[in-house]
Amino acid sequence: MNTILHMIDTGGIGGAETVYLNLIRDLDHSRWCHVAVVPTRGWLYEQLASYGIKPVLISERNSFDVGYFAQLAAIIHRHRVTIIQAHLFGSAVRAALLALVCRVPAIATLHGTIDLPSNERFRRLKVAAVNHGLQRIVFVSELLRQSFLAAIPIQPDRTTVILNGIDPRRPLPGSGMRFRQEFGISPNEFVIGTIGNPGPAKGFDVLLDAAAIVKNKSPGCRFIVVGELDHGRGAELIKNRETRGLTEDVVLTGYRNDIPRALAAFDMYALTSRTEGLPLSLLEAMAAELPVVATRCGGPEEVIDDGVSGLLVANGSAEAIASSIVRLRADAHERRRLAKAARQVVESRFGLERQVQSYGQLYRDCLTNAGRGQMYL
Repeated sequence: MNTILHMIDTGGIGGAETVYLNLIRDLDHSRWCHVAVVPTRGWLYEQLASYGIKPVLISERNSFDVGYFAQLAAIIHRHRVTIIQAHLFGSAVRAALLALVCRVPAIATLHGTIDLPSNERFRRLKVAAVNHGLQRIVFVSELLRQSFLAAIPIQPDRTTVILNGIDPRRPLPGSGMRFRQEFGISPNEFVIGTIGNPGPAKGFDVLLDAAAIVKNKSPGCRFIVVGELDHGRGAELIKNRETRGLTEDVVLTGYRNDIPRALAAFDMYALTSRTEGLPLSLLEAMAAELPVVATRCGGPEEVIDDGVSGLLVANGSAEAIASSIVRLRADAHERRRLAKAARQVVESRFGLERQVQSYGQLYRDCLTNAGRGQMYL
């Protein structure tokens, strides 16, 4: 039996956190044991507890907190950890340093672009740690891998791609009428939905601009944004909605734990991000047989065949997003055609079982290499 130490930068709800949970839940329990370290008591902590896993709560004061590393090193020794799995760049650096000190193979998964300016104080140290301490760096899309290699001097042979996955076999959501009723949306209104937590990368300012255009060109549409609002960026989104005069046109639901019901309330899905790895929300929308319009921001291009399984538009173009929405609203046949093709894509390429099996094989390969003395190349 091998033990995996799981690390992540954040404890809220998001795509990286969901992958973290899925691996712990679905990896073969006859082969793998898990130690889950989280930085805060929040959504991730609660989800782990609901799985019967007691998370280890450890937070750090800075990037190189000696006490933090000492606690993790003690956990590795006490639980006889045989492999470290980190998610997001901060945890990737910490996992690399732990791997070098504890002589345990480490893998890191990067889910999106990273902010590592050329004048960042510890940039060279962080890059060196990742280069020498990680046995493999996993990217959730090929475009993300290419952009990372272009920006950061990482050895390409240490990198690989494992596409995100969801369970496409789950029953398609039924009627979202109760969800609509909760927010005063009538059955006759055309609903454009999106899911994500507010932040610059999600491009919700572009979505609001598109909503203003659609309001004038195609009356009778409502927009729904599902995501946390309990922080500064949520307040900024609320203010921007009011400034644009869209309070009645754009519904901000806050955090929801009934995503299938939300998807069932949508008539189509819009992803307006500036940058993405491979968003699980997009896969979920496609699996729910929703027609999708998405910006060319990295991940969507690896999922959507433009004009076949969805529509791809220029990054940051509210006009292109609005035009696609108006076009699809007017063509029910086109919406159905795109939606059916979208679900077929998810079923054939983005299954959760395939993703979990790929990680399991990667772990086995890394342990084999470590046994041969090939942990650090």
